[in-house]
Amino acid sequence: MWKVWVFLAPLCPICQDYTFYLNALNEQWEREYPGEVEMVGWFPNPTVTEAEIATFAERYRVSWSLAKDTLGWSEAVGARYTPEAVLVSPEGELVYRGRVNDLYYALGKHRSQPKSADLALAVEQALTGESVIPAETEAIGCPIERRLPYDMERAGDLFGVLKDAD
Repeated sequence: MWKVWVFLAPLCPICQDYTFYLNALNEQWEREYPGEVEMVGWFPNPTVTEAEIATFAERYRVSWSLAKDTLGWSEAVGARYTPEAVLVSPEGELVYRGRVNDLYYALGKHRSQPKSADLALAVEQALTGESVIPAETEAIGCPIERRLPYDMERAGDLFGVLKDAD
């Protein structure tokens, strides 16, 4: 199964703005590619509580999985900002990392509509067997300042390829 991971922070205004768009993407993928894409929102800051995650899910009507990043996935894939998205192949290869789309072009500066749907394009390319181009874009958001180191022993071999992502 393809994994779409989005790194989030409950108080990041850009994460809050993107959540409804991410909800729509998840619903689209469930319709178009049933059982082929799983979206997970990871909260990399170790001080984020389960209650804050639950409040975030309720406030932004998130139906996809949200969890604390207790294994250091953000470090494993090189995510530096929230929101930042990655696409991981069923074999554990990182095929895309970067922005959700280009709605935000600088901190505090956004367009009325995005020009490029980077994450959606990456998923569509990957699921139709095309090369993901671009494989990386620059995310705009709140810096991930605190995170746990990647714990490959606890993560298991499922995504062992990620240990070489940096």
